[in-house]
Amino acid sequence: MVNRKAANVVAVLVIAGAWLWLYLWSHPHPPDIDPRPHQGVGQVLGAEAVQLLEPGGRLIVLARDADPYEVPAAEVQLEAFLAAVHKAGVKVAAIRSFKLDPLRPIGVPASEFFELLRQAQSNDVIVSFLGPPVLSAEQLSRLGNKRPIVLALCAGSMPAQVDLKSLFDQRLLRLAVVSRPDAPAQAGPGDSRAAFDQMFKLITPANAAELSELAAAWR
Repeated sequence: MVNRKAANVVAVLVIAGAWLWLYLWSHPHPPDIDPRPHQGVGQVLGAEAVQLLEPGGRLIVLARDADPYEVPAAEVQLEAFLAAVHKAGVKVAAIRSFKLDPLRPIGVPASEFFELLRQAQSNDVIVSFLGPPVLSAEQLSRLGNKRPIVLALCAGSMPAQVDLKSLFDQRLLRLAVVSRPDAPAQAGPGDSRAAFDQMFKLITPANAAELSELAAAWR
């Protein structure tokens, strides 16, 4: 009897262990990250969006859908952005979430970005955590002279994949946050802004000429 009870206990533990392994395998825990650079991204984009938002304009955010893949860095960036604009007393008119294919480059589908630009007003501010609008010549022609204010996070090697300089020239992009190709593996001591400055760079029309050098460094 004792042996049977012991065997039952062992069987239950084995089954429970198997279920736990299966759960952990199907729900992997994302690796821990240093939140400071990503907080800096959200805070900088938030401050710039507030500064560029004109009276009557709407603030629209494009972000990654956390389902089915959690990306801690993206979550930290969005949370810091929302906290920054809330602190400034600005309301977000809409947050558009996009499900991304992990095997494809990050970006909003051109057709959807075009529709957002077409429907937006010229004094609206669109903050994209998923890169800039990359439109076809036909879409650009259909858009005409309308140019809502677009701020975009262009992380990683995106400057080598997308001609950001031409987007500035076409006034499709007002501000970009790009990764520094010479950034350290991990940010050194300091607050979120110091960490941001080590890992990222702010690009505006004033220094957009630097994009060619940045793109070459990422190739």
